Amino acid sequence: MAALLVLAALGIGLLLWQRPWSGESPSTSAGVPTDAGAALTAQFAALSAATSERDFARAAGSGPTAAVFAEAAWQARVTVGAEDVTFRYVSGGDTAEFDNGDTRARVEIGWDRSGDAGRSGVVEMRMRPRDDGTFDIVSAGIGSGQLPVWLAGAVTVDQSGEVDVVRVGGGDADVDVEQLAAEARRAVVALVPGTSSRRLTVVSAPSAEVAGALLGQRGDTVRQIAAVSTTFDGRHGDVTGPVVVLNPAVFDAMDARAAQVVMSHEATHVLTRAVGTRAETWVVEGFADFVALHDDTAPLSVSAGQVLAQVRADGPPVALPTAADFDGSAYGLGAVYESAWMAFRMLGQQHGDADILQFYRSVLAGRPVDDAGTAAFGLTTDQITARWRDYLTKSASTVS
Repeated sequence: MAALLVLAALGIGLLLWQRPWSGESPSTSAGVPTDAGAALTAQFAALSAATSERDFARAAGSGPTAAVFAEAAWQARVTVGAEDVTFRYVSGGDTAEFDNGDTRARVEIGWDRSGDAGRSGVVEMRMRPRDDGTFDIVSAGIGSGQLPVWLAGAVTVDQSGEVDVVRVGGGDADVDVEQLAAEARRAVVALVPGTSSRRLTVVSAPSAEVAGALLGQRGDTVRQIAAVSTTFDGRHGDVTGPVVVLNPAVFDAMDARAAQVVMSHEATHVLTRAVGTRAETWVVEGFADFVALHDDTAPLSVSAGQVLAQVRADGPPVALPTAADFDGSAYGLGAVYESAWMAFRMLGQQHGDADILQFYRSVLAGRPVDDAGTAAFGLTTDQITARWRDYLTKSASTVS
């Protein structure tokens, strides 16, 4: 999905470096001091002023938990090039919120990277009060928006050819991300002129919870899809996007073909610069599958089985799918994607790849679908819809 959600069964609450915040902690905090706000204001000012890992660790707190947090966060900052990061205490920290007495503070993080100075976002820090009236930072969790990559765990960046794989917290050890990404990029470059000079960045997280936090998502709103294309635009000194973020909870359960289709679909969004556009959703998503399935040899019963089953049961959809139909929480999301792809499959069979590319690029550039369709195919949206409905009906009648 372009620029939006994707992840299955997140149930994210808040994110720990090493375990969920809701889990039991082996240590017990001291009582929250009465002047917590002043103490935290000073602590995060010291964290902002830190110019070395030693200073950063000292500002994070004096206990072993803070030392673990500081080492991972500092090294991850260095890896992604997060410079001149500032921390400003906003609120919280004055009430115990966990069974062991830990509290939670909202902290604004600002940054200065590549002309991106002055921007900021809020994260939630789990804090552990100490007997001397200070706090240890335990972890960083989702606040408003995406959690910065360098606050989500240890980070490595592996470069291979024109592919960058960013592993957070060790990434997903069960998937050969480099191979899938390289094949996905090859598929896009082979079909879409002008993409050969562009790099593909994939973020590999160790769990759905981490992946969801990187996307700024909570709860069960995005439970059906294995990956998402989104933008890490330098916020908090993050990896520069657009990128593909994988959800191992879903991605790992896929067979090799399905995993490659998903990766190639998302790579299409990234490499054609569709992420963050306002282009018609069915066009963006349908084209991504058109690329991903261009050389696929699986029968329609596999690649479009869900939507064709719906057509056999209830007839074809009345209209092409809307942006709301692609909502990650919607029931039957797989059939929606298949229906958009079937529109492109039909148009490709009737007109060819060159016309498909002309249509897609026109819509991506902001041209109305009606105008783009007329220019590329000699068809209005209503005419495309009518032909697509007939195509779905015929396909459903011939595919078991």
